[in-house]
Amino acid sequence: MKISTMIIGMLLFAVATMIIYGWGLVKQKNQSRDLMNMLFAKGESKVKKYLKKHDSITRAQVETLCEGIEAKLPFSSSKAVVQNKKDFAEQLLTYMTKTGQLEKDGLKYKKIKK
Repeated sequence: MKISTMIIGMLLFAVATMIIYGWGLVKQKNQSRDLMNMLFAKGESKVKKYLKKHDSITRAQVETLCEGIEAKLPFSSSKAVVQNKKDFAEQLLTYMTKTGQLEKDGLKYKKIKK
């Protein structure tokens, strides 16, 4: 085998290793944000499902719906679980109101009709 072929092979192996390692660092850095996004998405879907059958929802009902929601990334042992359901429900309702999914009507939240 030629020396130039071996050097090119080693360089390609080093580049591939560097890319895989960098990808792992980026995934680890964004892990907590991704877990929170997954929790919000799951909470959002539960609220939307509830509002398909009911006219409005209160914060206490959202707390009950969101109790015990957990999110886990594939190929990772880390997971996020809703522990403080009051804070999570408040953040979820604020997010859904800001994004135009819900409107506040006194103490209740209603789905915006399009």
